[in-house]
Amino acid sequence: MAFLRSILSRILHQVSFQLSKKGEQSFYQSSFDIEESQGRILRNILKQVEGSENAKKHSLTKNSSLKELQDQVPVTDYDYWSTMIEQQQKSNKSLLTHSDCLRYQPTSGSTSKIKWVPYTKAFLEELDNAIAPWLADMYSSYPKIKQGKHYWSLSWVPSDLRNKLTASINNDLQLLPWWKQLFMAETMAVPESISLAETSDESFFATACYLISCNDLSFISVWSPTFALSLLEFIQSHQRDIVQVLATGEWPTGYTGLNKTVAPKNKRASLILKQWNGEINAQFTAAIWPKLALISAWDTSSSTIWAEKLQQLFPHCEFQGKGLWATEGVTSIPYKNQFPLAINSHFYEFEELTSQTILNSWQLAKGMFVRPIISSANGLLRYAMKDQLKVTGFINQCPCFEFIGRIDGTDMVGEKLSPETAVTLLNEFNQECDITPITLIAIPANAQQDKPCYLMLCQNEDIANDQVTAEREAELALLLEKKLAQHFHYQLARELGQMGMAKISIKQDALALYANHKVDQGMVKGNIKVEPLILWQNQNFLVSEEVKAMSGEPA
Repeated sequence: MAFLRSILSRILHQVSFQLSKKGEQSFYQSSFDIEESQGRILRNILKQVEGSENAKKHSLTKNSSLKELQDQVPVTDYDYWSTMIEQQQKSNKSLLTHSDCLRYQPTSGSTSKIKWVPYTKAFLEELDNAIAPWLADMYSSYPKIKQGKHYWSLSWVPSDLRNKLTASINNDLQLLPWWKQLFMAETMAVPESISLAETSDESFFATACYLISCNDLSFISVWSPTFALSLLEFIQSHQRDIVQVLATGEWPTGYTGLNKTVAPKNKRASLILKQWNGEINAQFTAAIWPKLALISAWDTSSSTIWAEKLQQLFPHCEFQGKGLWATEGVTSIPYKNQFPLAINSHFYEFEELTSQTILNSWQLAKGMFVRPIISSANGLLRYAMKDQLKVTGFINQCPCFEFIGRIDGTDMVGEKLSPETAVTLLNEFNQECDITPITLIAIPANAQQDKPCYLMLCQNEDIANDQVTAEREAELALLLEKKLAQHFHYQLARELGQMGMAKISIKQDALALYANHKVDQGMVKGNIKVEPLILWQNQNFLVSEEVKAMSGEPA
């Protein structure tokens, strides 16, 4: 039976490769005339919008020109569309387009309020147009991935949103055509049913068990490399329970939310894990997943250090960076060792960040720093993303990009905190009579601290003694963690083990410490503005015993 399943898996991979090549050919042909291909995409979007409340509000028809779109629709964000989305959800009537909405996918915005992004059939087809050339290139560049099962980390949501509104929030396969559902079901290392577990901890446990049981795992796709590292740490800390599951084929009694999912059984993997000394290293990963050929994850900006760490643990397989993909849409894909614009997906404009002028995709030049503005078939028009990209070159006429980082806010592992969030937190903590909050600091992982975390720097010029300060810091840290956990992606990052607990640091000279750090970064002291949310880019300034506590370094 296992042999037959292996043969079926390889056949389905070959079929997927051939079908994906058609999408790749379309993508490559479009790259020779990007203005024409993007014009076609815009016409399709306007056809979806025509006749809707959205079209009436902006005086749009299927024949509207690009200039009319730009004149009649401002550059938007989620707040611009939120009322119409809420009305559409409550009435169950399509207002953004004339097509039914299949799903509202949750993500977080600039506050703890959740954004619900509408997914229609036409929008999913746009996403599929980006997946096809990526898959085809991946199969060609890394042919060994055809020889085993794949793991795709898809729609993770925090525990308190599971099984709400629609089951499809957690089940991505429900949105695929039947033949793709068949392909994914027969080639996935982890069944989609684990997404229906009651908590993310149960889903995480089931994911770990299935991955360890998969002897022929050949491909891993995750977004943040810290997610993969957290999985390894989870396996380490739950070693005994996972061994039991793989030996017996039954879930532990405490995991009642997995009753609808069959537990994996693999005595070979169980024995390997039982004999493991608990050290996460290259020897362990090669023993568990000898056929692993490729890992795909973010590897730019704040993810660079984690991607390098992940590669060190998996030297027996290759690594591929991710393109820019958000809940609201896709911007770039990995292709031919570059990250070109997904030109057959949405209609794109770009804000050139130096001049703040709006450019079309065919007007970009190498070296520009831009942010994407996306119009999609789900009806969200001229939707400005908060990502900074650098134009690195072209494939024919198609621009390629490097992800630089978020334009505002911080996003170390996908937690997406904004300056507005930080201002709210600082104002709330300012009501504590014994402290003056200065700023919320995002501290990346470093040699002394294996997980990134957030720290609120506060000032108290009348600190009584170190013991009182430590107790007060611990008390306020619990409060900060509670407030941060109200934010969708932060809560998810904590549940998945990607971030450490929030901290509070109370100093007598906190404001001077902040100013000196900015001076060290090259700012003129008189021009320094206290920002609500900052990322400590350089850990070398942590020299005093008082400051060392901020990075987790022992004094």
